[in-house]
Amino acid sequence: MRRLLLTAAVVVLSAPTAALASGETLPTETADPSPTATPTATTTPSTTPDPAAAFTVDDAQLRWGLNDESNNAAFAPGTYNFLSAGQVPDPGSGGRTIRNGRWSHTDAVAWWASRGKVRIEKRTADGRFVAATFAGLSTDASGARITSPTSGRFSGHQVVVDGGRGSVDPRAGTATVSWTGSFSVVHYSGMSYFVVSDPRLVVTRSEARLTGTLSGYASDRDDPTRWTAMPRQTVTLANLPRSQVALPARGGFTATPAYAGVRYDAPAAGIAQVRSGPHWGAFPSGFLGWLDRAGSAAYWYSSGGATDAYKTASPLAVSWSADDPVAPPSGPAQPGSTTTVPASPSAPAAPLPPPPGAGGQPPG
Repeated sequence: MRRLLLTAAVVVLSAPTAALASGETLPTETADPSPTATPTATTTPSTTPDPAAAFTVDDAQLRWGLNDESNNAAFAPGTYNFLSAGQVPDPGSGGRTIRNGRWSHTDAVAWWASRGKVRIEKRTADGRFVAATFAGLSTDASGARITSPTSGRFSGHQVVVDGGRGSVDPRAGTATVSWTGSFSVVHYSGMSYFVVSDPRLVVTRSEARLTGTLSGYASDRDDPTRWTAMPRQTVTLANLPRSQVALPARGGFTATPAYAGVRYDAPAAGIAQVRSGPHWGAFPSGFLGWLDRAGSAAYWYSSGGATDAYKTASPLAVSWSADDPVAPPSGPAQPGSTTTVPASPSAPAAPLPPPPGAGGQPPG
């Protein structure tokens, strides 16, 4: 087509030149105006993404401190409750403790600040989060040592898991995100602990929950030598109020797991739940059932002990991208601050012991 238009132009320019050479007068030609093309209606594609469109994630982040009791001093002198990245290795027998990040009886490494996609971070006095150190597990945000389990001061650590993969559908109100990795919840500096592996978020139009696979060992408060491997079991770690779980196109959400007023029917040999006072409640029953067989369920529901206020579930955060996370949530009480335990005639000065021979908390 471009070649045809060039040939016609040559002809028009040559004709006037020949007419002028013969002395003829050229008539004035009026060119017919080119017809105006009728504009065709076109649709300009929108550059604004549909905020309700479904999308996938491949590096989502989960952040959770579980509860203040998991960041507290323990009742056995010189021991603490804390979090570790990865799976704490089997000490081989009960009654063992972790000192300076190693099992005290074998010197084997037993604590990590980071393992794979999992890491532990500590809140500082100015609200920032920094990589955990073993020394920081026993200090509050200001660096002061936590000397009493009833002081209301906590180490303020949170588990952070990156690399979550899944899909989010804001219009349908559903989401599924899975993470790969493990972290350990250590009590009494290792006399009792369990491992959470491969957490998974499932959101439907009516509910939201965080699940994980538990593993670890059963211990006994009355028999510290008891140390029995527990079967792995996938349980619900947290039930999230559906009204708190937003599914935006960017960012993510924070939510506080259900705890207040949640009932737990402990087995006959366990510690009965106390259902009075401002802090009574429980973590999900499936989670507690496994922990009851492991001997440490009373850390996760109101049992009438002096630290019941610290068992309340901490808020968690889910970010669609680890590179653009939502603001980290604080715990039920700001780490490094003090929380006053309400006076109660039914609250003893220490956790209630289980019946003789029943699985329970390690010696304190």
